[in-house]
Amino acid sequence: MLGDADAPFAPPGAAPTSVLLHVYVPDVDALTAQAVSAGAELLSPPADMPYGARQSMLRDPFGHKWIFLTPIAA
Repeated sequence: MLGDADAPFAPPGAAPTSVLLHVYVPDVDALTAQAVSAGAELLSPPADMPYGARQSMLRDPFGHKWIFLTPIAA
């Protein structure tokens, strides 16, 4: 996904980026926990979204933002 380098997607204190990686995974809760234990910063915890996905957002140690999603029944 490409977009404007505006909040909440611009890394604080770093040059803005328009890269945000959306990755569909089998278990968003488990992968979020694994990423946090490996050093990622949790920006938003896993939550059910109105568009039919369970989603979390993290920032890796290099400043890249990731959104992990798992489809759920709407």
